[in-house]
Amino acid sequence: MQSAHLVGVYGVGEMPEELNGFVRFQAYHLKYVPKKEERVAMLQIMGTTSYFPIFIDNIMSIEEVERQLLDVDARLDEVSRTSLVRILQEKLNKGGP
Repeated sequence: MQSAHLVGVYGVGEMPEELNGFVRFQAYHLKYVPKKEERVAMLQIMGTTSYFPIFIDNIMSIEEVERQLLDVDARLDEVSRTSLVRILQEKLNKGGP
């Protein structure tokens, strides 16, 4: 199983060009249309050149993230898990979806 590491959180409209394809692919796979201002957590699958986007507005718990990663045979490293828990908690505290 590969390790997934959080490399950044970006707005869809501010995504670095080299990561846009990963975001479009994941959105298509999930049948999800992200909003331009939506935040996306980008995880790098360590030892590869692949990235796995997490649409923050579309996630309610860290367990959902972990289930999605299992589909690609990956798991969060501890630092990334802690960071994503904090990001999701901030979203819930602000009254987000």
